[in-house]
Amino acid sequence: MARKTSANLELTKQKIVEAGLDLFERQGFNATGIQQITTVVGVPKGSFYNYFSSKEDFCVAIITYYTEKNSRKWQELLIGGGKDPYLALRFTWEQLILQYENAEPKKGCLLGNFAAEISEASEECRLAMEQSVEKFKEILVRQLGLAQKQSKVRQDLTTEEIADLLWNCWQGSLLRMKIEKSTMPLKNVIKVLDTVLVE
Repeated sequence: MARKTSANLELTKQKIVEAGLDLFERQGFNATGIQQITTVVGVPKGSFYNYFSSKEDFCVAIITYYTEKNSRKWQELLIGGGKDPYLALRFTWEQLILQYENAEPKKGCLLGNFAAEISEASEECRLAMEQSVEKFKEILVRQLGLAQKQSKVRQDLTTEEIADLLWNCWQGSLLRMKIEKSTMPLKNVIKVLDTVLVE
């Protein structure tokens, strides 16, 4: 039997990560088994350990992949939102809300879901989530900094403080969205965002 090339191995690993992300988002960490993931991808369960040392190690890879994928999406939306940094941020949030509105089931945010489920059980995963949150907040801080320079956003709070407020509101609203099966909590975050606007 021919040995798999490194390209084939990398493609299989990517498929396992993508399948894992989908299942973790829909079912959570504890309800998703390695056998289920490998069955979706169509590879033997034992081959999973050629790529990941444990389910925890796999979870860290999922968090990293999710962060890279979604931070790119945020950056693309911010660019698509135009030259006004405040309006671009508002546009980005509106587009994210629209995506959640059109999604069924409403899965929420992987980071928020994992925070509730495994942050106390796995220090390795908790640290990966902490780094992920910081990456998203860096995007917010940078955008808010541009808005402050143009006097679009209030300056009695630092960009870090505003980013914290917005991130916390967003994560809380995603949890409420799942409970209420409604994107109305997400839409209310736009109202919070508008409170930092300089009239």
